Amino acid sequence: MNRIIFVNPPFTVWGSGAPLPKTLENTTPSFGLCCLAAVVRQKGYTPFIVEAGALQLTLDEAFERIIALRPDVVGFRASTISFNNAAQLAGRIKEFDKKIITLIGGPHVTAIPTETFEKFPQFDVGVIGEGEETIVELLGVLDGFGMDEPRLESIAGIVFRRAAGVHITAKRPYIKDLDDLPMPAWDLLEGFPGRYQPPLMSYKSLPVASMVTSRGCPFQCAFCDRSVFGNRYRGYSAEYVSAMIERLVERYGVKHLLFYDDLFAASEKRLTSICERMMERKLNVSWSCDARVNTVTPQTLSLMKKAGCWEIAYGIESGSQEILDLIGKDIKIHEIEAGVRRTHEAGIKVKGLFMMGHPGETRETIKETVELAVRLPFDHINISKVTPFPGTELFKTAHKYGKFNADWALMNALQFVFVPHGFTEKELEREYKNALKRFYWRPKKTLELLGALLGDRAGMARLLKANNVFLKTAALNIFKKKDRLKKPAGV
Repeated sequence: MNRIIFVNPPFTVWGSGAPLPKTLENTTPSFGLCCLAAVVRQKGYTPFIVEAGALQLTLDEAFERIIALRPDVVGFRASTISFNNAAQLAGRIKEFDKKIITLIGGPHVTAIPTETFEKFPQFDVGVIGEGEETIVELLGVLDGFGMDEPRLESIAGIVFRRAAGVHITAKRPYIKDLDDLPMPAWDLLEGFPGRYQPPLMSYKSLPVASMVTSRGCPFQCAFCDRSVFGNRYRGYSAEYVSAMIERLVERYGVKHLLFYDDLFAASEKRLTSICERMMERKLNVSWSCDARVNTVTPQTLSLMKKAGCWEIAYGIESGSQEILDLIGKDIKIHEIEAGVRRTHEAGIKVKGLFMMGHPGETRETIKETVELAVRLPFDHINISKVTPFPGTELFKTAHKYGKFNADWALMNALQFVFVPHGFTEKELEREYKNALKRFYWRPKKTLELLGALLGDRAGMARLLKANNVFLKTAALNIFKKKDRLKKPAGV
């Protein structure tokens, strides 16, 4: 049992009502699979990575690639969004050869392991929580007797079946020192980094790579799942992070980094050390990250700018203090205003991450959110639709606050599966579109976006390839607004 195939299934089945044009989807590869592949390779196994999602493969194409690699074990990493596709692929693999062992890991199975294994017999073992230590121990045990091996019950952090039903083993402790892990196996990504496209306007230069340099979150937001990495913040050391960046820059020619940490700026000491090492090594790379507005200071922002920080995305969620308190965000409106303005003044682009359709949402709270977005110097915003994912507090309480369709296949944050009391889904959709129009259909903002797109040839090509009508609509909007301003009163 030597050949291990790690698979990131597609989020969307192309051609069956995809929520986005194929050319516009974010297709950055899975950092987690690169970490897992590196760990098993270090132990003498032969790993492969099939990035079905990032390479935008169909299920047929993904299946053919997996089987062509002659796997002994196939391990899927799936969130709720991609879980059904992972299950379809696993089922086809089992039909092809029952001897191939199928594993599933990620936030979905970690959050609801029993329900998942009761519904999907095509998976043999589920990895709960962090996978690096578990996968090595699991492969060692399976190498002897496969699924009949009685020692499976001694492996912490897994779920599997026995005659008596679904069996979950003891919880595995979190990895204490992430620096003990080998360098991620980026070399196993087909066409890396050129074949992977990040979100439009999320980068300064191409090619782009993504990284996650820390794990765990001590905050208690109701919409966030912390089941995989837990509540304690842990991070690679600044030295290890800078070594990873240096490899990406020197070996792969990466020019922009996307740090997908939930709390990249949580530790001022660690953040300062990372920035200082990037400057000392003269790593000519720009970067973007996510942060909380109440963890940045003028001093840290100035240092981040010098170290190449190009954009910070802040999880704002709502412009209503009532909503922020209800969802456990633990920030104040005045902190949002201060953090956003400081970032703008430091010369760093600001992206606002908002959500619509919260528990307790009203037309007034939506109005407060839109007014905050327009009032502050955000370069651009993203509004997702509140989705009660398994593992979140909201998943448990959603029915108290509105109508919740818990169909896993619909949980992509692009549909209103949760509709709070006082709204219909159609009304929420109208509020959603109006909010985006209010922010983007301002002459100055539209011109800024057009300028950014014109300066991004790769992004412009993606828009044109998708036959997107944004440019035409934006241009018409600008001229209409200008004509309206020129007309005398009463005309």
